[in-house]
Amino acid sequence: MKTVMSLIAAAILMISSFSSPAKAIVLFDDVPGDHPFAYEIAFLHEEGIINGYPDGTFRPNDPVKRSHAVAMIGRALNLDDTPRNTGFRDVSASHEFSGYIASAAEEEIIFGYPNNYFRPDWTVTRAQTVAMLDRALYFPDAPDNKFRDMSESHYAFDAVSRLAYQGVARGYPDNTFRPDIEVTRAQFAAFLARAIEPSFIPEKQDLLMTANDILAELQAEDFDDVAAYVSSAKGLTFCPYAGGCIDSGGVTFTKAQLPGFMNDPNDYLWGYEDGSGFEINLTPAEYYDEYLMEADYNAKERYGRSEQPMTHELIHRKYPNATVVEFYYPGTDQYDGMDWQSLNMVFEKNSNGDWVLIAIVNDRWTI
Repeated sequence: MKTVMSLIAAAILMISSFSSPAKAIVLFDDVPGDHPFAYEIAFLHEEGIINGYPDGTFRPNDPVKRSHAVAMIGRALNLDDTPRNTGFRDVSASHEFSGYIASAAEEEIIFGYPNNYFRPDWTVTRAQTVAMLDRALYFPDAPDNKFRDMSESHYAFDAVSRLAYQGVARGYPDNTFRPDIEVTRAQFAAFLARAIEPSFIPEKQDLLMTANDILAELQAEDFDDVAAYVSSAKGLTFCPYAGGCIDSGGVTFTKAQLPGFMNDPNDYLWGYEDGSGFEINLTPAEYYDEYLMEADYNAKERYGRSEQPMTHELIHRKYPNATVVEFYYPGTDQYDGMDWQSLNMVFEKNSNGDWVLIAIVNDRWTI
């Protein structure tokens, strides 16, 4: 039987290198390092989202109950887990997951059955898993899925389309999705890990590496190389605040203008200070120092869950089809973290299916 500390150590060691499977490492007694979803399980355990059993097992092949699925999603979203009345006849305030179930119902992530039952011990299917994740997290509109066992009349058709397009949900080799199959604990972990941490999706891992390369070019003030990631059609928009990006649109530079960014002597109206409403009139070099790169941002190994989810919500209002890579500066102890800042790279796919950088949106606390 593994101790709690050995489990955590194994999880962290496995997570440290996604590209190099550690087959000798055992996360749980029944999840060896070569398990298909070992990394996803390790990640969720490290994040405190999933737990094992007292005997040191994870029981990856057991089906997932509705109450357990909601608890895992609730932990991932930091929902209120305070025990309380859920409004469902079969989930009292004394139920171990009543807080998560109540919160998920309030957020319309879950719905009950006729006569106000929740059925906490019923198992969860693939379609139900995708539907819950689709309601819980943001996924942009996507082309209709082509699974031969999914019709447009199916309640989860649009959710499956969105999550499949993003790489979170995957079908089978025979082009079926098999929506009514029960989901095991390991499979649910894979769904949830991909949904909250896109680096488990190969394409999104490549995009994260691209974002790290762009960050290095920004830190080197090399906008000639930054321009290589920008499309000729849309250029690159800079916004000092996520909310202000919606209101005023920021300043857009064409691909051809970007190489001269730091030497441009002109003042631009980048937006308005959040709170005071004062105009932000600066040259590009001044904007670079005061907003774009004022904080120390580090390269990332994972996307990571956003510390300021409202920032992403605002960005997606402006760019509904975008994928965002956030670089976050947590602030200082001196100001209790209130001096946090973030740099958000906004990517969209072009007509060729390639990722292009369309915006860099900064954000910070409003005083």
